[in-house]
Amino acid sequence: MRHISIKQAVSEEFTPNEFCECDVDHLLGQLRDLTVRLSGVLSTPDGVPEGALHTQVENILRLRKQRNKLFGGGLFGEPAWDMLLELYAAERSGRKLSISGACYVSGVPMSTALRWILRLEKDGWIRRVDDPLDARRSWLTLCDETEKKMCEFLRLMASTAL
Repeated sequence: MRHISIKQAVSEEFTPNEFCECDVDHLLGQLRDLTVRLSGVLSTPDGVPEGALHTQVENILRLRKQRNKLFGGGLFGEPAWDMLLELYAAERSGRKLSISGACYVSGVPMSTALRWILRLEKDGWIRRVDDPLDARRSWLTLCDETEKKMCEFLRLMASTAL
């Protein structure tokens, strides 16, 4: 069994009112990072460590980018899948993905990417969350059921890898 030591980050007593929203976002990011690290040592019933799923998604994304460099971006196209993979990876690493960021990672023109985002929203795969700090920006997140299906598919891929 692996052990991860956790140091106490705050030595003074504090009240929640002492934090600005950027501090809270930073702390939430640290908690997500710790969760990812801890999940890497916990195994699921099928024997695939939770952290391995995040690593697998990162590898899939990296390989897809390399494939597009080698063969050209116009030959392969799965913008919805690319967005779902990026959203999964972003959420696991504590990052947020904006609508424009999702459009960029999809590898298709902005108008096409926006149509895919609308379809993914309409079909219940993703949801839009308004940014409380900037009314011009919205974040995308996976719906709970989508996240479960992504995990299930990634576990299937990990268990059948050669």
